[in-house]
Amino acid sequence: MRWWSIPHHNEAHRSILQATPIFICWNLWKNRCAKKYGGKQSIIARVKHFVILDTFKLLHTAFPYISWPLNWSSLCKLLENCIHDSKVTAVQWIKPPEKWVKLNTDGSALNNPGSIGAGGVLRNHRGELLFAFSVPLGEGTNNQAEVEAALFGLNWCAQLNYNKVILEVDSQLLVDCLLNKKIISWSISSQMQRLQRLSSNFPQIKCIHTLREANFVADTLYKYGHQLTSPMIYFNTQQLPKTAAAYLQQGMAGMASFRRRKLKRIKKPP
Repeated sequence: MRWWSIPHHNEAHRSILQATPIFICWNLWKNRCAKKYGGKQSIIARVKHFVILDTFKLLHTAFPYISWPLNWSSLCKLLENCIHDSKVTAVQWIKPPEKWVKLNTDGSALNNPGSIGAGGVLRNHRGELLFAFSVPLGEGTNNQAEVEAALFGLNWCAQLNYNKVILEVDSQLLVDCLLNKKIISWSISSQMQRLQRLSSNFPQIKCIHTLREANFVADTLYKYGHQLTSPMIYFNTQQLPKTAAAYLQQGMAGMASFRRRKLKRIKKPP
């Protein structure tokens, strides 16, 4: 029974680890019934043959673009060595329009739930730093950290009298809840109500989703927040942690980061 806990190497390997025990039990049952009710002889070699055949049929149906061998040893070796196709996408932080500012925030828990931190950065239409922050938040969940990060950043925007704000986050849940596209979970309902009230006070505000690769400055700052005991506010690039400053310069220069995503499609090893 050890194979239940074996880590899979790819999607096909995962499918077979899950399906093979079922194929074995099914064919043992058929073999028993054939002997008991059909008067046939019990032959384990036949059971093995049909287990391999069922495995082959599953792989051929799910992954028809790969030539699967009928030999069990060869099949297992190929299964373990197949690799996933991957898709690489260039992701760029987009500067806000003139007279607008863009607030990128992020937050997360070290464990979910666990110690949470928040980070964010406000930039103008040239990509220049207006302010940034790293904040330790105590204990909570990933979603609570995301909302608290947005609250902290927008509060500062309000205090500094920025009226045209784009809030950009990598949490689709936060965007959907703020725009009333999704029912708000009870665990963050009070925080989301505060965030909705705060955002309604801005003359012009937008909330949009971005990919994590375009949110690296905020991502770096929230991680730094886990090392702090009190909030840290930055008003110039020199004050920023080195990694955050590097990502800030990258965004200002219009340079892209690369998002590598593993696809479900697999292929034979090279």
